[in-house]
Amino acid sequence: MSRLFQTLLIVAILFFGVWIGFMIRKDPSGAVFGQQKKLLEVLGVISALYVDEVDEQAVVDSGIEGMTEALDPHTTYLKADQVSVSNSEFQGNFEGIGIEFDIVHDTLLVVTPLAGGPSESAGIKAGDRIIAIDTLSAVGLSPMDVLDRLRGRKGSVVTLEIYRPYTSKMFTVDIVRDKIPTYSVDAFFMLDAVTGYIRMSRFVATTASEFGNAMEKLLDQGMEKLIIDVRGNPGGYLDQAVEIADEFLPEGKLIVYTKSRNGGSDEMRYTATSGGVFEEREVMVLVDRGSASAAEILAGALQDNKRAKIIGELTFGKGLVQRQFDLADGSAIRLTIARYFTPSGRRIQRDFSLGSEGREQYYQENMESREGEKLFKEAGSLKVENGVEGIAVYRPSPDLFKASGGIVPDYWVIERAVDDFYSRLLTQGVLHETALNVIDDPSSSVRRFSEDLQGFIKNYSEDERAERYLREICKEKGIAFDETVFSKEKKDILAAVKSRVARQLFGIEAQIRVLAEESDKMLQFARDYIHRDAA
Repeated sequence: MSRLFQTLLIVAILFFGVWIGFMIRKDPSGAVFGQQKKLLEVLGVISALYVDEVDEQAVVDSGIEGMTEALDPHTTYLKADQVSVSNSEFQGNFEGIGIEFDIVHDTLLVVTPLAGGPSESAGIKAGDRIIAIDTLSAVGLSPMDVLDRLRGRKGSVVTLEIYRPYTSKMFTVDIVRDKIPTYSVDAFFMLDAVTGYIRMSRFVATTASEFGNAMEKLLDQGMEKLIIDVRGNPGGYLDQAVEIADEFLPEGKLIVYTKSRNGGSDEMRYTATSGGVFEEREVMVLVDRGSASAAEILAGALQDNKRAKIIGELTFGKGLVQRQFDLADGSAIRLTIARYFTPSGRRIQRDFSLGSEGREQYYQENMESREGEKLFKEAGSLKVENGVEGIAVYRPSPDLFKASGGIVPDYWVIERAVDDFYSRLLTQGVLHETALNVIDDPSSSVRRFSEDLQGFIKNYSEDERAERYLREICKEKGIAFDETVFSKEKKDILAAVKSRVARQLFGIEAQIRVLAEESDKMLQFARDYIHRDAA
């Protein structure tokens, strides 16, 4: 038996020993021990007698993955390399060179150098192409490959070969890696003289602090109403959602509570404290089927305490509490230990079936079959008149709010289905390539706005050029150009191109600003509604 396998057996014995001790306390007969013994016996037989040489690490990993797959969809096994990446993301920082990047046509593009990071200090600019990393080609790398090469120990040096399309020049630059903060508040700005907007992409260790800084700056600009956007936010740290909800709730109000199988320390109740900065002003929260976990906790707390209207779609329905158990080899198990409930007692977690097939059905269901229209027809919800073209808005019936599984919005917004042609433009990268061609064109006017976002938003005049490139790229890719759909969707398609140009020049907040101004229909409805009483 190899030294590696002996080590793995010891790790397995120690891990299961904890559970054995726990189970024996519940079952003094110790009958459960037979299952752990069987597991170790199987490992030993495979290692000793299998016809070919065994990759013991892979066998053990597969066994643990099989055990987690037999449970709920959110209990997972993380290998050691996955743990380090995951931890750095949720801790709100990592060590690297500080760029936001995209990969288009196998080309590594700098979307933006992060403010104050090593890449910005080294003169890297939005739109630069990274051709090689430490003399090795960067063409055709996956996103994980890029992270593996660019991240590293603080103080170490990475050499990049850069092509800058603005000048048509190639050059090499050495960048010293440093600690890089990762941000979860993607954008915050004023939609008008009194309405602020904050978009959060996840809940990491720094989210509440980022949110507080955004609130402070928006209040200084005269904010009296606020729209919080957690669409597509998969969640994260519970304490960050609780801290943000606390800013809107008076002292003593319940935010969320948990229930577990064993009670005790695994069951918690979280209530608001005094001194919230926005306890009496109007709030709206935007959600969709991608809003999960901590995002649902925030939305549910504000909805149940009648502090915010929720706008959008039925949320994902992820209300399971995970605790991470780190293993000796650096891997970890994230195990579900409890369920979340909103202040009124609604169970956030939707139903699921156990096992790998149940997992697949669970995620497929969220993407395909949880359609708002079907639910509304069954529930007899009331359609609301609104002035935003391309969407229908409904008020769910009272019975729908009592159901468990996700947060039901106060106003359910159903957007017009995306046409096949528009969908192909998105999925085959046509819009992104069009934006890059607009930027790279020497006669394009966008270059003069490289330091002026407001000027770009107000004075952008490249729709004609963008349409020409759009048609050319469709021809190159063999995509039939649907004139009927383009005529109907032209405004939104060209706005999508403009938003991608903005992202390449200024970063993700600029992209969000452009979409907010020109094509985000759900946000437009929320913006109109929040001013309805004042009209």
